[in-house]
Amino acid sequence: MRLHKLELLKGEEECVVILGEPNLFYFSGYRGVGALVYTDGNPYLLVPILERNRSMTIKGLQVKAYSTYRVDEEAYVGTLDDLIFRICGERRLAVDLNWVNTSTYIRISSKFKLRDASQEILGMRAVKEEEEIERIKRSWKSTAKAVESLRENLVEGITETELAGLLDWGMRKAGAEDYAFPTIVAFSENSAFPHHVPTGRKLRPGDNVVVDLGAKVDGYCFDSTRSFLTERAGEVLKVFEVVLQAQAEAIDVVRPGVTGSEVDMAARRVIERSGYGKHFIHSTGHGVGVEVHESPAISPTSKDELKENMVITVEPGIYIPGKFGIRVEDTLIVKRKAEVLDTPFKFA
Repeated sequence: MRLHKLELLKGEEECVVILGEPNLFYFSGYRGVGALVYTDGNPYLLVPILERNRSMTIKGLQVKAYSTYRVDEEAYVGTLDDLIFRICGERRLAVDLNWVNTSTYIRISSKFKLRDASQEILGMRAVKEEEEIERIKRSWKSTAKAVESLRENLVEGITETELAGLLDWGMRKAGAEDYAFPTIVAFSENSAFPHHVPTGRKLRPGDNVVVDLGAKVDGYCFDSTRSFLTERAGEVLKVFEVVLQAQAEAIDVVRPGVTGSEVDMAARRVIERSGYGKHFIHSTGHGVGVEVHESPAISPTSKDELKENMVITVEPGIYIPGKFGIRVEDTLIVKRKAEVLDTPFKFA
């Protein structure tokens, strides 16, 4: 719970309104629909009536439930917007507009003056506290346990969807409460699609395999990609070695003070020198935390400066349509020398 950070967001004569489940969880520990409102030193958690009992278990918050019809004397009758107005009055709202959809924006901007606090919140979330890092390490261990099962399950005839299911079960068995994102399993020609959705395609001799998975433990995510070669020969082996070299050089650049674009360029230079530049079609990485994709950006245009205890991924890839793709991804903690949270079979 980081309610104390809400004071850092509040300007003079402002009311802080936190929307979006990731932000709500980050500041208060609450997971669900609603809003966190901070004014005059008081944090209020506004929730639909069906979430009232659950939210009352969270300490340090004044819980106010709302409903569109009368349930009892304690619940406010009206919408979330109405309840925010009742608490904040005429004050300006400091709000993360990344979590405000168009219809909500139209409603609240007609009632309030707004200040976008999104960059401040992203910056807070990007630099992890030690307790957050420990949670990420627990999600790392659950992910690593699932990856360990890959070798025994890479058998001829298994389908992409079957292997994805086994990996999901492996993370759950190792303590994951959820998956950070839908597990990707892609064989050969399907691995040329970075965000392939697993199918009934069966594993055949000579296929390469790409798996992208991550556990969520205690509300925090992990992200790992491994590429496997059933035959270590030909162009697929050459590409695999190029991607590994690109990742190694990018990781070597990671330290406080460098920008996301500098890390990206270190990987991109290796791939471009190899002649595969046009086949590296995404950014080199991203931040990881409450969400699996968050600040900072590790991309060609990123001006985000890395700071100690940021948690990022480094995941270069090469994708040749109709043939195959290779991606290798690790999550790491930004230190003077990056701490890599490795999973098994990086050099498979």
